[in-house]
Amino acid sequence: MYQFIYHIIYFLINPQFFTNIEQKNTFKMEFNLAFRKGDFKKSIAVFEEIEKVNRLIEPELRLDAAHAYFVTNDTLNARINYEHTQDLPNALQASQSCNQLGVLAIIRGDSSTGLKYFKRAIEKNIDLEQARYNYELISKLYKPKGSPPPEQQQSKQNQEILASDKKEQDFDEYTSKKISKEKALQLLEDLKNSEVKILISKKNSKQNLEKDW
Repeated sequence: MYQFIYHIIYFLINPQFFTNIEQKNTFKMEFNLAFRKGDFKKSIAVFEEIEKVNRLIEPELRLDAAHAYFVTNDTLNARINYEHTQDLPNALQASQSCNQLGVLAIIRGDSSTGLKYFKRAIEKNIDLEQARYNYELISKLYKPKGSPPPEQQQSKQNQEILASDKKEQDFDEYTSKKISKEKALQLLEDLKNSEVKILISKKNSKQNLEKDW
C-alpha cells in the first residue's frame, strides 16, 4: 500500500517520468542483451544510466544488476542491490537475494552472518537448491570457538566482551578434521564460481524482453 502511494506521489512531482519510459525501455533491452552475452561491465554501465533516467527500478532488473556487480567483483554495489531485493514479495527473488548476501558474507570472512542469510533464503523458498547446498556446506565447515572452561572464564571476561563470533577471518574458525583451511578456501572459490554460472545460465534461459507498459 505504501509503495503504491509512493509511486503516485512520485508521478505527481516528476511529470517527466512518463516521457522517460521509452528511453528506459531501450536501456532495459540493452541491459538484458549485454547480460546474456556476458558483458557485465556494459550491463552495469547501462543500469547506472537507467537509474539516472528513472529511480523506480523493477525488482527483477535490480536483482540482475546485483548479479552483474557480483560477477565483476564489485561486492559493495552487489550487496547494496541485494539488500534492496531481499524482502520482496516474490519468494524466489527474495530467496536468491538472501542466498547471494550469504555468499558475500562468506567471501568477506563473516561465516556466522553467511549462515544466517542462507537460512533466511531457505525459509523464503525451501526449493532453492543453491541456498540449501550452501547452508549445509558452510554448516559442516564452520564451527565457532567453544566457551573456555569455568575456571578460565573470569580471567578472560574482558577478551570475551571484545570478541565477536560474527566476524571470522578467512575461514580461521573452520575446525573440521577432514578439511584443511586450504581446502575450505578452495571450496569458497568453487562456491562463488558456481553461483556465477547459475546466475548466467538462468538469465540466458529467458527469452522475452519485458517493457513497462
